[in-house]
Amino acid sequence: MKKLERILVAIDVYANPDNVLKRAFMLARENKAELYIVQAVQVPMFSVPDYFGSKNVEVNIKGIKEEIRQKIKSLNVSSDVTYHTFVKEGNPDDIILYESKLIRAEMIVIGAYAKSKGKKNRFGTTVQKVAHQSHIPVLIVKNKAKKVYENIVAPTDFARQSKQSIVFVQNICKSSNISLVNAYEAFYATDIYTAGAYSLENVDIEMYDKAAKSASQKHMKALKKEFGIKKGRVIDGEINSKESLIKYIDKGNYDLVVLGSRGTSGTLSLLGSVAYTLLREVSNDILVYVP
Repeated sequence: MKKLERILVAIDVYANPDNVLKRAFMLARENKAELYIVQAVQVPMFSVPDYFGSKNVEVNIKGIKEEIRQKIKSLNVSSDVTYHTFVKEGNPDDIILYESKLIRAEMIVIGAYAKSKGKKNRFGTTVQKVAHQSHIPVLIVKNKAKKVYENIVAPTDFARQSKQSIVFVQNICKSSNISLVNAYEAFYATDIYTAGAYSLENVDIEMYDKAAKSASQKHMKALKKEFGIKKGRVIDGEINSKESLIKYIDKGNYDLVVLGSRGTSGTLSLLGSVAYTLLREVSNDILVYVP
């Protein structure tokens, strides 16, 4: 797999970017990669925030760059990591996606939540758009970056994209422990269902469940062997496999969740419903892998 050499880091220096920067520098140091730190400034129509320096609403690029430099200096994270800073005018999601292509980045690192008052834990609009439209993997930082990722969980459906996401995270987080989990789709029926000529009266539900579990266990064993991973769990998806996975992840001591997308030109409408739910609902950092 291609080496991770260029990482685009999307920040807002005025909205506490500490953990995004810390995480980006950790990854860059671990992979000997360069960082391209991008601050997007959207010129407002009716109000002028304090980082604009003139009556003509001109962006004080030099001033913002100095703010970023001082922020990085205060975090004491930049030793032995090459980084570049850019300040661009425009919609943040458009700037981030465009710049990632322009610099030929292999990954985007971005913070998770909206900064609006009273919406501390809301998934931000910009990160949603970037995660859905990016042509490269996106790391979404939701938590404090105290140390390198140690315990990673990768939900899998055993498909090609899922396998590629495992290879990618093994490549960029070489010292981490990776666990796999699959929520097999069991057959649940609260009562007998009949629709026209179709009926479940003669379906052996118990046999179906055993077969589904057995098949998933067989695939899990093969996947663990293929990638040299020691830990892998098959769980009952019950009525709602999304909720089952969220509960499983919440109970584990994981600091990163890896999700595989289904596309090559961005994940818009290509993230499966399970992956999309995990993206929004789990409290862990998320890596959305785009092949």
